[in-house]
Amino acid sequence: MATLPSSDLNAQYEDRDIPLALIDEPAEPERETMEEIDLADTALSIAEVGLIKKLIVKAVGQRFEVIAGHRRLLACRMVNYDPVPCRIKINDTIDPLAILVHENAYTEPVNAVEEARFYRKVLDQLCGGDVDLLCLKVRRKRGYVEDRLLLIMGYPAVVDALQAKKISVAVARELNKVKDPNRLLILLDVSITQGASARQVEQWRRDADNEAAIQVASPDPNDQATNPNAIAPGFSMKCLFCEDGDDPHLMVMEYLHKPCKKIVERMMGRHQDALANGNG
Repeated sequence: MATLPSSDLNAQYEDRDIPLALIDEPAEPERETMEEIDLADTALSIAEVGLIKKLIVKAVGQRFEVIAGHRRLLACRMVNYDPVPCRIKINDTIDPLAILVHENAYTEPVNAVEEARFYRKVLDQLCGGDVDLLCLKVRRKRGYVEDRLLLIMGYPAVVDALQAKKISVAVARELNKVKDPNRLLILLDVSITQGASARQVEQWRRDADNEAAIQVASPDPNDQATNPNAIAPGFSMKCLFCEDGDDPHLMVMEYLHKPCKKIVERMMGRHQDALANGNG
């Protein structure tokens, strides 16, 4: 939680468009290397829709040094995006290092399922089903986009578990390759409870491919456990001695061997009745 009111925190910055030539890279950057492809994608995005997230900078003499947004600065240089929207830190109340750490540490990655559903929506509504056009719009390689789309075309139970962050993308990918739907449910449960790795799940899947499919018995239509509309069979509790069904809350369940049950019934004069009813 913030230790200062939002008005005080906002007062630490001044928004201004700064000429690209006056902005320098950070003296001590957090990132030592940058992926060229990711940097190029950022540059293309800026060229197409502009710089959505401003740079955080501080004044150093007549120039400005980046506090947060090093990669965005490099991308702006690649496409000559000038001037650059910035937020200038105007006092020392907030440590510049804290700004850098917070920007990089508290950015939540997009959930894989939500990302895939977004791609599906864009593919259908804006790309006419053309995956190559989708890749151009979202600035992603075809293999990455297809992998995400395949995830949500898999087993619904796997998709739900992935969205709930109970399994990883790699585990979901292996589970969707399982051929037997009944075995899939078992492997999914084990993957969640044991926190299995993708390599473990892959081995389980390969072993399962060499085994017969799991056969599940068809549910009994008269079983209330699987069919709530089934009529419950007639059942009543009766006392063994008085044969009265009143006050069932006073009854207890006891176990008798069949020979012992016959002795008790003989003692009570009901053995012949039991034999006549086929219960002896």
